[in-house]
Amino acid sequence: MTTLLAFLFVLGVLIFVHELGHFLAARRVGVRVLTFSLGFGPKILKVKRGDTEYCISAVPLGGYVKMAGESPEDARSGAPDEFMSKTKWERFQILIMGPVMNIALAVVVLAVVLAQGAEVPAYEDKSP
Repeated sequence: MTTLLAFLFVLGVLIFVHELGHFLAARRVGVRVLTFSLGFGPKILKVKRGDTEYCISAVPLGGYVKMAGESPEDARSGAPDEFMSKTKWERFQILIMGPVMNIALAVVVLAVVLAQGAEVPAYEDKSP
């Protein structure tokens, strides 16, 4: 049971950091974010602040950031705060920031682990 909980915790952190990258990049370039969700399926817990609904959903195997005007099939109003109204460069920045945040997390975690050091086994310091 502990292994399962540890797996879900680590996966949750990875998903949160990834989606946070998309969220922060979208907000930085001025795209309206409708939903920031950890998980899929039915929403267990949700809070609305401003235009954004923050929620935790039932299936913890992913997450998503829903932005205004994100889908090409949606009717576009041409509002400047829609995803498809932004330049290709701005849209690229939003899309790439999820993986970039995961890489940054890996670098930070590695630096913390290496800074902790490791015990040197006794057989390396003393002769047999």
